[in-house]
Amino acid sequence: MLSEEDVVLRIMKYLSKQGFGERLGPGDDARDIVPRSHKLIVSIDGYSIESAKLPWRDLSDVGWCSVTSAVSDIVSKGGFPHGVLVSIGIPRSWNLSDIDELYRGISEACSFYSCRLLGGDTNSSTEAWISVAALGFTSNAYPPSRSGALDGDSLIVIGTYGPQGVVAIDGFKISNELKWVVEATKRPRAIIDVATVISRWSRAIHASMDVSDGLSYTLYTISVSSGKCIELSDLPLYVEELKEYCSSNTECIIERVLNGGEEYGVAIAVDSRYSTKISREMEAMNIPFRVIGIVRNCNKPRVTYKGRPIKVRRWDQFYGWKDTEDTY
Repeated sequence: MLSEEDVVLRIMKYLSKQGFGERLGPGDDARDIVPRSHKLIVSIDGYSIESAKLPWRDLSDVGWCSVTSAVSDIVSKGGFPHGVLVSIGIPRSWNLSDIDELYRGISEACSFYSCRLLGGDTNSSTEAWISVAALGFTSNAYPPSRSGALDGDSLIVIGTYGPQGVVAIDGFKISNELKWVVEATKRPRAIIDVATVISRWSRAIHASMDVSDGLSYTLYTISVSSGKCIELSDLPLYVEELKEYCSSNTECIIERVLNGGEEYGVAIAVDSRYSTKISREMEAMNIPFRVIGIVRNCNKPRVTYKGRPIKVRRWDQFYGWKDTEDTY
């Protein structure tokens, strides 16, 4: 049976060493960080490991996804991830190879996002869980909130959608037989270059939110938080395979594009006077995006697609997939 010391000693080999100007390192009670800019951005995300472990994901994939989830929040505010702290709860049935597998994925994600694994905490638990706190820096004095969308703003959605919607709507059995779904959802990636765009154009980007609980819910949240309506005239980018899967049925495509989750794209409301310049910059950086609508004043906030209200679904950590109570 594992002891806490066994687990801690195993994890320590994955931790980042001291950086420039730092005195506290792996195994100490805390870590000291030399600021990289005048503003700090922090985020934390956690869940049961079972809820994140799709049939085709192993523990290393869960570790990857847990870091991606926290990093995505930092990026959506124009921040660059610097480091993460990871707390885990593990059952007595785990062994050191399970710890190695989980932290291999965490370490690989940190390497991919050029951030550091700074430390964390270990706990005994009847159910395995993980919580990741991310630390980032930004030179952006005005990080965009989710509540700042203004009348006339262009609505831009960054990222590619569809595979996670197939998982959410059609289930594991069907999804597991589709190579393009498995490949896209095994280790989803946040797009770090988005932080550069958001930071550079902070005065023109009025609202921003990452897409982690489904695009319909993200758009709905921006709408309600801003007290505006969002009118969609187009869909975001989605994988070509979805057309064949849906036999080009428009309703099928819409439902799976808008109701996925864990895509880790970003939805931004942009001053329309600058949307072309921002679009050109993202094109030059090979960031996948599409301008899909406009923000309007209205009496009751809502999201519509070509004049028709959309169904809003989200992943709820307590209930699972559910329709938002305020659907219309």
